[in-house]
Amino acid sequence: MTMRKVLVPIDGSPGSLRALEFAARRHGGSQDACLLLLNVQQPMPPSRFVSRGSIRDHQLRMSEEALVPARKLCERLGVEFQCYSRVGEPGQLIPSFAKRTGCKEIVMGTRGLGRVTGLVLGSIATKVIHLATVPVTLVK
Repeated sequence: MTMRKVLVPIDGSPGSLRALEFAARRHGGSQDACLLLLNVQQPMPPSRFVSRGSIRDHQLRMSEEALVPARKLCERLGVEFQCYSRVGEPGQLIPSFAKRTGCKEIVMGTRGLGRVTGLVLGSIATKVIHLATVPVTLVK
């Protein structure tokens, strides 16, 4: 039997943790399901003042910081999970990661931060919906 993989993008927001809890409760009871937790860090432009290594270290630190509460939630709920960190544009990277890893679904949070902010932040969810080749569930 093959493992059913469900991608849950984690950005450290309460919305991403709600999406994770939703996915865990929905698929966690299944012995053949695994949640893939993905944190995507935005690329940073090269700088004369900051080394590439320092930028990489910063992105890794930020990614780990975002994934800590997600790991704890998965452990508390007793679900199988794997954590990944990538650097790139989230709206494009999330669907391509799902496709490359064989995920059957993407479950992601939305940030309810008001109309103007929501338009900007909602663009990631919108892009994921348009580019994904698997079902996308948005959790508010």
